[in-house]
Amino acid sequence: METPIRPQSGQANRGPTRLKRLSLRRVASEKTPVDINVNTGVAYGPNVETFSNYLGVVSHERLSILINSWEDVSEVDRNMLWEDVRVSFTLLSLSYNAF
Repeated sequence: METPIRPQSGQANRGPTRLKRLSLRRVASEKTPVDINVNTGVAYGPNVETFSNYLGVVSHERLSILINSWEDVSEVDRNMLWEDVRVSFTLLSLSYNAF
């Protein structure tokens, strides 16, 4: 069986997310502030995109793709993820009503 040959398109493939700026802040022992709405538990503010990307990268690196839901994540893994987040971010619990 022959492997099909794909034409080169000149377009580069998307590489892995590294979050270099966050890594540099982490090395300098600086935490990125993230505002959390205490009523909904939803993050908002200027650093919410970095926070969301970070959660995706950390969960992708640390958790198995075979886990079906958050309820199936072990307590040990949850604590590990929480500590990792606390090293990089300062979570500011604020009561914010957008309406």
